[in-house]
Amino acid sequence: MFARTVLALAAAGLLAAPAFAQKKPELQDFPFWTGPKSPHAKAFVPGLQAALELTPEQVEKILAARASTVDSPEVRALKSKGDPNATADELATANAKRAEATEKLYKEVDLILTNAQKALVEKINDGYAKTAAEVLEDLQAKFGAAKGNEEEMAKVRKEYAEALAAAFDKKLDGILSTDQKTAVKKAAEVEAKRAAENKDKPKPKK
Repeated sequence: MFARTVLALAAAGLLAAPAFAQKKPELQDFPFWTGPKSPHAKAFVPGLQAALELTPEQVEKILAARASTVDSPEVRALKSKGDPNATADELATANAKRAEATEKLYKEVDLILTNAQKALVEKINDGYAKTAAEVLEDLQAKFGAAKGNEEEMAKVRKEYAEALAAAFDKKLDGILSTDQKTAVKKAAEVEAKRAAENKDKPKPKK
């Protein structure tokens, strides 16, 4: 009887273990990229991070690096611009410490990524910068004509964002492999689903 009970428990454990073990750490949208006027930018298009094909081990290491630097209790406790009691010296010190923590984080991330992953990041950054410059040049006249008119300027900015998204999507076709493009598409679908779920969640009462 005891032996049968042990075997039953063992079998149940084996059946339950894979579901628990398959839960992977999530990095979500880490700012690997560099955009115009933004040294640490979020993904230029949804799901882009999936193109790097990070391993679970790499994700864990990056999460640990972030937790010990920019997300550490010490850095989170620093004074911020929105604090009415913060002095100019305190804000300056806080900004310097945040910059130091950010620099340390990206040095660690640089050691975690493979040479191929870092090369792909650079290629994507370069492709985005060139695409943004080309689209901006095409719309330069419209931006000039809309200057001083907020309503018209908003329309041109929207046109610019849409044109840039479409042009960069085409640019990625020449940068990513078929497998990488498939991974990005799947990741984008997951992100969209998560965003929709979060939108439907009731907001906590204050």
